[in-house]
Amino acid sequence: MRRAQAQLDEARARYRPTVALSARYSRADGGRTQSLPVGDLVNPAYQTLNELLQAQGQPPRFGAIANQEIRFLREREQDTRLSLTQPLYAPAIAAGIDAAAATVAASDAARAAYERSLERDIEVAYLDFLRAGEAVKIVESSRDLLVENLRVNRVLFDNGKITRDQVLRAEAEKLAVEQQLLDAGNRQTLARSYLNFLLNRPLDADVASTAAPEPLAHVREQLATLGAEAVDDDGRLEAQARGARFELRQLQAQSRAAEAAVEAERASYLPTVAFALDAGIQGEDYGFGSGRNFAMASLVLDWRIADFGQRRSRVSAARASRERVEIAQAEVAQQISLEVRQAADRLRTAQASLDTAQARQNAATEAFRIAARKRDAGSIAQVEFIDARSAQTSAELNLNLTHFDVLVSLAQLRAALALENRRG
Repeated sequence: MRRAQAQLDEARARYRPTVALSARYSRADGGRTQSLPVGDLVNPAYQTLNELLQAQGQPPRFGAIANQEIRFLREREQDTRLSLTQPLYAPAIAAGIDAAAATVAASDAARAAYERSLERDIEVAYLDFLRAGEAVKIVESSRDLLVENLRVNRVLFDNGKITRDQVLRAEAEKLAVEQQLLDAGNRQTLARSYLNFLLNRPLDADVASTAAPEPLAHVREQLATLGAEAVDDDGRLEAQARGARFELRQLQAQSRAAEAAVEAERASYLPTVAFALDAGIQGEDYGFGSGRNFAMASLVLDWRIADFGQRRSRVSAARASRERVEIAQAEVAQQISLEVRQAADRLRTAQASLDTAQARQNAATEAFRIAARKRDAGSIAQVEFIDARSAQTSAELNLNLTHFDVLVSLAQLRAALALENRRG
């Protein structure tokens, strides 16, 4: 962004005058010379005049003159000048300013698009961290149940109500869940590290956990500006995204920059007019005064009449660049439509799955409660109790996964639609 702004400032500065100081001091030897036969031309006349003077009794007055040889290079020379140049008519400058301004707009849109993407990634990473934390709690609760189950089975074994193999099976199941807990803890650590990475913090920095919102209510709140049935209308969602996404704004600005580049190349067919002023000193030595100081003002016209296709080729290349941006616009618009549809489909699927996951968890919890009472009474096989416990843990993990799937899908849809996060 700063680079594009600096280029815009440079383009605007081309309308302003430039002042330059240049100095040259030269020592020369040899070079071209021009012989002037001054002596050969004048000496015969001088000799005749001297003879006439002598005939009158007067002394000769005219001496012989040698032939002259003029060197085109001075042995010593300096030229020091201050030059001012002011463009008066230069169509390419205006086109360059338009292109630079469009590039600034494109850079600003690219920055905003990156911000939106990063915001989405941070939100999803935080939800993944919360999901991993909830999974740890579920597995810890399952471990506590199995620890209690092992204690009860040992009591039953000591009282002769069950055989030792059931105690061993209970202990093996507890160890399996402890291993599962280690894996869940590792996933939570990785989720925290990735979140800290996105936040540009130390990977081991603590992350505060908050309660996740109720999914369905949160969806309604976040999508309230779109209307109650907006999630089911893909066409409306796609139109919303195409009107708000910064990626398309970036390409639109790039298209304006490409059009300005075409105009800049076309401007090379036109003449440029500039005013120039030079002032300084010249001579064999440095000094000021008559014969040394000089000043010169100029009006400079520069117009390339023909270059045998060079400018035409550059105009064609600029037009091709503009067409490439236009093609990219259509492609990105299609990608945005696809992204919106996929995000909306995932959200609808997650919402539909939430009730089923909740019912499954309720049923598994009740089945485990009954199995636990039977175990306490010694009227259930160990394998049935463990299966009931596994079903309950699996149902709770599935509900936790579905719960956060709704929130993650909402975050992705909101980012696809370029919606602001509604807080409070």
